[in-house]
Amino acid sequence: MVGAMLGRIFSRSETRGAPQKSKPFHPHRLLCDWDNGDGVRISDATTGVAVFGSTGSGKTSGIGRHLALAYLTAGFGGLVLCAKKEERAQWEKWAAEAHRSDDLVIINAQGNWRFNPLEWEASRSGEGAGLAINIVALLDEMAGAIAGTSGGGEGGDNRFFVDALHHMNTYLVDLPLLAGLEVSLPLLRAIVNTAPQSQEEARSEAWRGGAGECAAILAEADKATAEGDPEIRADFIECRDYWLATFPNLSERTRSIIVLLFLMLARPFNARPLRRLFSADTNIAPEATFEGKIIIVDLPVQEFRLAGKLANLAWKYCFQIAVMRRPPADTGEYLRPAFLWADEAANFATFFDAEYQAVARSAGGCTVYLTQNRESYLRALGSASAVDSLLGNLQIKAFCQQSSPDTNAWASRLLGERWSKILSTNIGRSGPATEDRHVASHVNTSEQRRFFVETAEYTVLRRGGPANQFEVEVIVYLGGHIFSDELPFRRLRIDQRSAHVVVDG
Repeated sequence: MVGAMLGRIFSRSETRGAPQKSKPFHPHRLLCDWDNGDGVRISDATTGVAVFGSTGSGKTSGIGRHLALAYLTAGFGGLVLCAKKEERAQWEKWAAEAHRSDDLVIINAQGNWRFNPLEWEASRSGEGAGLAINIVALLDEMAGAIAGTSGGGEGGDNRFFVDALHHMNTYLVDLPLLAGLEVSLPLLRAIVNTAPQSQEEARSEAWRGGAGECAAILAEADKATAEGDPEIRADFIECRDYWLATFPNLSERTRSIIVLLFLMLARPFNARPLRRLFSADTNIAPEATFEGKIIIVDLPVQEFRLAGKLANLAWKYCFQIAVMRRPPADTGEYLRPAFLWADEAANFATFFDAEYQAVARSAGGCTVYLTQNRESYLRALGSASAVDSLLGNLQIKAFCQQSSPDTNAWASRLLGERWSKILSTNIGRSGPATEDRHVASHVNTSEQRRFFVETAEYTVLRRGGPANQFEVEVIVYLGGHIFSDELPFRRLRIDQRSAHVVVDG
């Protein structure tokens, strides 16, 4: 019954816009039909969605489920980040309703599905493949997540040591690449742990002929680059000089701090549960979403804390990179959209999101971020400009019941103002107090600018549940779009039991 109902709700897109049977991912395909020609099309979905609503406002069970089922029914692939323990079960239920259960890939602590992001980046094809600097960017993102500054800036001594770590990581990744070895965090850790600590040690026969990985891989890389491309040989000489001269010449304090920072980065990925998930072989990669797979990172932050956050952020960053370098569709065809879904999205917001969202549309990337309020992003990103940069590139905004005055004021400003006629009356008496006085009244009309939606209106939107007939109210803004009632927003009521928009009459 639920499946049939979903067919009625979402299949009306098959009759709108371009022919759908031959081009199922045409940009004009209507995903969510809100009546009177209003709704969300694929071209809208690729501009990104930001949903706001206080705890218990129905943002997930209302507009969240409404969009999720639309994307699933249309055949999108996607990556789902998990902050809460119940999200895997929730998505399994949604996938079953949309007949997409066979497309689910569950990443969990059992490690049946594994992904080595460093080797994935090192071995990929295409221009820019195998460059150490791109692999190091991934390490930088992981290090920022551990430090709580993912993608952000730091100053003073912290900035120096972050830059020094980045510098070491560049040569650290280059070494196994030049030797033709698979790049993994356990191998990188072994190189760091066996690197020479002084010039004397670097020159000693005991170190050069010993069993340490650093010396052995330097020798292997020397042989592998001795003949062939002189540019690659020049890269090796730079790498060799770093490990035999620059690194051992660092002061003991500086070197020990840099090594400690790297070991702090590597440690979570070299222990349970991340070791098996990210430091072994690869049998699933982000590109699987381009074929319709729905990857759920079932290591929720609520349960796994930092390990869960790292797992989700590693998958998120690699997914975003994969989307950004996705090749265009064949002539006359359209890319299958791939969504990035994050409930409690402030847990996963980074500075890279704004860069990604600015270009995701052309590659079929559809971001859906749900969170309580704008202040959640401010707490995660640290500055209003960073928040504005992110939210400015998520064109669809959906507002459920909200108790944050600042978020409500921002939402009202976003939806805009109109001229409104204001009537005022004035009644007065004239003449001496001892006599009957003349009563005069005046009615004045003036025009004032008022918000389309006043801030107080967000606080009383329906939250769903039995008390509200299971209806969730949401105010939706779709950037640059005027709806059928000639307003820049649409007020919807969504039935939590069916994910259907309630249409009066």
